[in-house]
Amino acid sequence: MTERGSAGWLESAGITALDASELARLVDRTSERELRHRLIGGVREIALREIFRRMPEYLRPARAAGFDAVISWQITGAGGAGRPDAVDEYWTRVHDGRCKLVPRGSTPPDISIRTDPTTLLRIVTGNEDPVVAVLKQRLTVRGDLAQAARLPKLFSAGPA
Repeated sequence: MTERGSAGWLESAGITALDASELARLVDRTSERELRHRLIGGVREIALREIFRRMPEYLRPARAAGFDAVISWQITGAGGAGRPDAVDEYWTRVHDGRCKLVPRGSTPPDISIRTDPTTLLRIVTGNEDPVVAVLKQRLTVRGDLAQAARLPKLFSAGPA
């Protein structure tokens, strides 16, 4: 069991083996400072890949009926100290009650979301409200704001 404030579970690719409930619990028990410190380099890449790999699993098809949008996810901090403005981009499309990764730039995004990896991890595990993240200026949204406002209801955040 991980102690509160410790992010030893982020030291390896072990994040890929965690189920949603355990991941949410560990994120909740880890200080934000520690998450920010650990979510750099290779661990950052593994965590982001895992978040977007799992995203289609957490879509609620019934709630996504009639929703059609391409979302550009821009995750800051990709360049480290050398290029702090660099971002990693992941593109998803929600259409016909399904979510899938799509190639970057395949079509103009309807929604662009920009945030840091810690905020993203806290939101997708249900440990932070995306509206609060916007108010704290830790998440920015551009494009179709009406569709963007629906996103939290389309996905189950954290453990089901």
